[in-house]
Amino acid sequence: MARLIDPEKALKVQDIYIDSVGVYVPEVVRSADAVAQGLYDAQMHEEAELDGVAVSPGISGPDMAVLAARQAFDRATLTRPDVDVVFHSSCFHEGPDAWCAQNYVQLKAVGEATGRGVPAFEVRQGCNGMFAAFELAVCYLRAAGERRSALVTIGDNMESPLMDRWRSVPFQLIGDAGAAAVLTKRGGFARLRAVDSLLVQELEGLHRGAEPLFPPPATTRVPVDLAARSAAFFAGQEFGEFNRLNLQGLHGLVDRLTEDAGVKLQDIARVSYMSVSRDFTEQRLMVPLGLPMEKSCWEYAKGVGHLGSSDHLAAFDHLLGTGALVPGDLMLMIGLAPGLSVSGAVVEIVDTPPWLA
Repeated sequence: MARLIDPEKALKVQDIYIDSVGVYVPEVVRSADAVAQGLYDAQMHEEAELDGVAVSPGISGPDMAVLAARQAFDRATLTRPDVDVVFHSSCFHEGPDAWCAQNYVQLKAVGEATGRGVPAFEVRQGCNGMFAAFELAVCYLRAAGERRSALVTIGDNMESPLMDRWRSVPFQLIGDAGAAAVLTKRGGFARLRAVDSLLVQELEGLHRGAEPLFPPPATTRVPVDLAARSAAFFAGQEFGEFNRLNLQGLHGLVDRLTEDAGVKLQDIARVSYMSVSRDFTEQRLMVPLGLPMEKSCWEYAKGVGHLGSSDHLAAFDHLLGTGALVPGDLMLMIGLAPGLSVSGAVVEIVDTPPWLA
């Protein structure tokens, strides 16, 4: 059971709840099949222990976000007219250049049904976009008393000549997905106890490497190769110093999250992370935190791939649906994104989700 909050301790996130979540995770392509087809390296498959990756059948990232939002509203106690703002997050190209995907998501998920267009904002924080959207939603809702609820959406289709989902990123498989959450001041099945971000600016170049800023490689059709960028970065960076800074960032963020939430690490029931190899998850997250792998979400994540900013809501939804999270449980969510940003949240389950009751 979760430890009660000290009533005298003022939390940074006060009385913000999750009314519902929705996800759209397409069918999975098995890693073994990709190896047989020559798409995936057999040795990497053996080392990473990743079973498969979700691949969208031609559905765009914004449309997957809309599908997830529709599921969230089907499950919600709140309705579309209760929504005051939309925050939409993505990691990759969403559609036509110079087009605003967040306005499309607002139209399809909220506006067409209500006849009113609420403000919609795009959040670009890489794989930590969900956490940034949560932070912004908290601030937006708290800024005016009449504001009640926010819709957070995520959607990415990574199919592109610029991205090889099997080879572009070491020890990861890049998947497609959509996710959504309705945050509200009105109460819900889960409470957002803390959300925060920390920047390890000394590692900004890790995902940039030696590539030019202009012209942008996407305009010159240069594919993404994060392994090459990392190699260029480490040509001038000692791994020991990188490791120290990386772990310092992790511990700094987790210390802030647990303090803000008023909990201890041993209170945490489950931990979500990006979908990466078992070794990476264990050595870069669970061991430094002193937590057993059984508390991680790796067994789920290894089967769907890295879903960008949707990783955590997809894992959250899975744990709820399988009964692995129950009232009184706390979930710690931790993510990394280029920059190097470390972000996370603590969520408390306060009741059985209405769609599972």
